Amino acid sequence: MPHPFVWVPGGGARHASKDRVPPPSVEFPEGTVVSTLCGAEVSAEVDEVSWLWRTCRECDERTREIVGLEPLSEIERRVGRSDRDQ
Repeated sequence: MPHPFVWVPGGGARHASKDRVPPPSVEFPEGTVVSTLCGAEVSAEVDEVSWLWRTCRECDERTREIVGLEPLSEIERRVGRSDRDQ
């Protein structure tokens, strides 16, 4: 089953959104204003470079909650601790 969100580059970062992508597309058309999981509204940008932008931290955390993954803060805490212990 697909996730209830999609990733969209806009505003200088890759964000996640629960907005519906217009069919038959798999991504938002250039310039579409999209509401994101972090609460921002961004204009979708579609090019080769925008998919390489940083991922919005808040959107990443929200998508992890939705799919039941461990929060980034917990991973960072664990990795930081193991680095000091070695």
